[in-house]
Amino acid sequence: MKLVSVKIKVQQGMISLDELRGLKTLKHTRFATISQQGQFVVKSICKDIAVPPHDSRSELAILKKLSKFHDTHVVELLDYHSDEESLKLLFPFYELDLEEYMRSCYKPPKKRSKMLNPYYALTGDAGHQQQQSTCKNHFDISKHAHDFFLQLSLALQFIHSKGIIHRDLKPQNVLMRNEGCPLLVLTDFGISYDTQDALQTKRESFDAKITDVSTSIYKAPELLFGVRNYTYAVDIWALLILVSQWFQEETLWPPTNLPAMVDDGSGQLGDGESGSDIRLILSIFSKLGIPSIQEWEEVARYGSSAAFEGMFGSNGDGNYLAKKSHEDQLQTLYELMPRLTDIEDEVIKGSIERCILGMIPFESSERWDSKRIVEELSHL
Repeated sequence: MKLVSVKIKVQQGMISLDELRGLKTLKHTRFATISQQGQFVVKSICKDIAVPPHDSRSELAILKKLSKFHDTHVVELLDYHSDEESLKLLFPFYELDLEEYMRSCYKPPKKRSKMLNPYYALTGDAGHQQQQSTCKNHFDISKHAHDFFLQLSLALQFIHSKGIIHRDLKPQNVLMRNEGCPLLVLTDFGISYDTQDALQTKRESFDAKITDVSTSIYKAPELLFGVRNYTYAVDIWALLILVSQWFQEETLWPPTNLPAMVDDGSGQLGDGESGSDIRLILSIFSKLGIPSIQEWEEVARYGSSAAFEGMFGSNGDGNYLAKKSHEDQLQTLYELMPRLTDIEDEVIKGSIERCILGMIPFESSERWDSKRIVEELSHL
């Protein structure tokens, strides 16, 4: 059985998987186990059970490629072991991810009087009264919104410049050292796509990429309508949805899902239901309007145009946000992200507004790329 190993020099000196003992399991995912010892984390992947788009060979190749450049906002591969059955990846340990941090910003509601509504007491539904408590979002807009937005855009600009589409940007895949050290680091390239990798593009051609990528509400509209020649723009849409989560006002307590500008119905009321693509499509269209098929060329030419027209017609509903006036766009933007008003600096607010509106078009060729977003957010 062939074993491949590499050691990469880090600040702590030379470190390898062989030196780690007594690993503590942190969590299991569908295809991997995450373990920790001290300042290091090991991701163990069983090659036999992974199914496309999960690909351990491509994940390793992408991590090796990116780690050569030591980008601040992308996780660094420190060591790896690969054999016929498994792949083990060694990374620095980060204390929390962005999802955990964002969830911690929703504070418990103030304690209510122990006296219950007699109606609930009589009907035996006293628990329901407590379930309907809401909690406010205390994410520090002034401190973090612009900074986090720029950091994530820089991470995308870096990987996109190296030909890589992440395909699963979400808060769980953004790491932080701790709450007092707000450096954001992009991780988990398990389903990423390298446009410059001959083996990956042979198996999954650029014009026929797998559309079952991204997670839940972060799926781009073109993925939902079967466009297989999608581009880096799917990461930009995912970033848009992630950013929108910072600007929501409240949610039910306890926060089972972090609210965003769109919703796929994934158990927000604690009913155990999983989200669905059709619910997500309906939510996107209800918030941003329905374009005509002529206004969404990539779906007309490369996607499920028959499904789109069968469900929504070919002429749109006249409310497609990308075609509205700037004033109407801003009004809708503040309805979708009400905490934008919390940004006190008008220059920063205007920059964030321009970026968000540039990311909103359904036609991905019209969506701002990561380089343009970085330029806008940097020129303050």
